[in-house]
Amino acid sequence: MKNVLKILLAIAVIIMAYITFQSINVPVRFDKIQKQREAAIQKRLKNIAQYEAAFESVYNRYATGEELKAFLANGKMYYVNAEGEYTDQMRDKGITERQAAAQGLIKRDTIWIPAKDSLLKGDVSVIAELLNIPGSSDKHIKIDTAYLEQVVGLDTIHVPVFQATALFTDYLGDLDPVRLQDKINMEEMKTHGFPGLKIGSLTEVKNTGNWE
Repeated sequence: MKNVLKILLAIAVIIMAYITFQSINVPVRFDKIQKQREAAIQKRLKNIAQYEAAFESVYNRYATGEELKAFLANGKMYYVNAEGEYTDQMRDKGITERQAAAQGLIKRDTIWIPAKDSLLKGDVSVIAELLNIPGSSDKHIKIDTAYLEQVVGLDTIHVPVFQATALFTDYLGDLDPVRLQDKINMEEMKTHGFPGLKIGSLTEVKNTGNWE
């Protein structure tokens, strides 16, 4: 009888040790994997923000996901090639920058180049993967666009904004569900929390990520 009790006690100790180990190991492992995956996602979201800024500089609005891919594949962007300096002396003489250019005092040429050459350095393979969450074959980054009303003096203007997001459930869904739900709950308790990674905003003018 005593031997049976000893065996049961030993088993109980082993089980308790395993439970204790798991209670420590699972969160540590979860957080380590989360950090690794989010590093890749953050990089992609920053790239998307860069591409959106280029699109907006041409069209004065932000692109949907498919529009952004089309822009990278076939769109063009411009830069101004400047030669000569518009000086204070010209300004004092009442010569505008446009007049200075017309008179040949300065040179301003608008040069259009393929977006893929400027933004992707010709690596078009980026386009197909642009909206895929790194490490996933069927989960995607979501891009939303909107306009915000802003009052400037007596006028009301509409300012374009965008937001690109990747949800916890999409890139951490294969990990411990309890730890995942804890992460989601923690974000929901925050005033401006978001259950995942996002860059940009639909409620304010900003192009930074929520991890920055």
